[in-house]
Amino acid sequence: MNHSHYSIEARTARANRVTWLSIIVNTLLMMVKLVAGIWGRSSALVADALHSASDFATDFAVLIGMRLAQRPQDGDHPYGHGKYETLAAVIVGVALAAVGMAISFHAGHTLLDAWWWGKWPQQPTYFALGAAVVSIVVKEALYQLTVKVARETRNDALLANAWHHRSDALSSIGTALGAGVAAMFGGAWVLLDAVAAALVGVILLKVAWEIVRDSLDKLMEQGMTVEETQQIYEFVRAIDGISEPHHLRSRRVGTVAVIELHFRVDPEMTVRESHGLASQVEHCLRRAFGADAIVTVHVEPLKQTQVALG
Repeated sequence: MNHSHYSIEARTARANRVTWLSIIVNTLLMMVKLVAGIWGRSSALVADALHSASDFATDFAVLIGMRLAQRPQDGDHPYGHGKYETLAAVIVGVALAAVGMAISFHAGHTLLDAWWWGKWPQQPTYFALGAAVVSIVVKEALYQLTVKVARETRNDALLANAWHHRSDALSSIGTALGAGVAAMFGGAWVLLDAVAAALVGVILLKVAWEIVRDSLDKLMEQGMTVEETQQIYEFVRAIDGISEPHHLRSRRVGTVAVIELHFRVDPEMTVRESHGLASQVEHCLRRAFGADAIVTVHVEPLKQTQVALG
């Protein structure tokens, strides 16, 4: 959980590097799949190419979101600009949903044409199958790299983009199966290519919903996880002289943890001593949740009955 050794600048630099790599890979992959889909007569692979094109577009949304999030705190934004990263994640999710609907609509149109008008699609070739397999390998590798950096830097936008890559790999699996079977058997099996494309669209819609839902929760000030909340209490209780940590409120603004906490101390303690305990709490939580964490503590005296019992 500890990621305090990464400054905001270091996190952004790592995220930028992996995103630019993603842009290069998506550009090449989009061109390969589009050409292979047209030459290989695979509507599923053309749909897959459009998915890679959406990856290319959302990569830039992530870059812009991270650049804006890097701005320092100011009078209008005392908690910083970290929510731009979360907003970028929402944009990624919406773009993914749009592509999913477009792919599903096109596939449905192909199936309806075959069923109602007798207009059957052409039989895909093995060329389309080969391109789909390459896409699976490349996009899964890109997912693994991106999700590793996203988790290490707690970057919402980058994590959403990583799942965009994973959904592309999953959709390519469907494309490979559909195009492969259609290429081998022909006949009515050519419709399996369109069925695969429709499944790709459904997968994208599901992933998009999860990304948007989680990002909107964070924009609506959702608290930190139960595990993180429990760890905060454990860290504070471990400090000698502190009793009854309570009124904990926490959330994240982008990658920045915001923690507000009350605790009680001996009423005979001097202001200097109680301030020292408050500083210990702040340093402890920043070590655990990042040097840029915003920690606010409120010191209260133990009640007289508690002092007497003690």
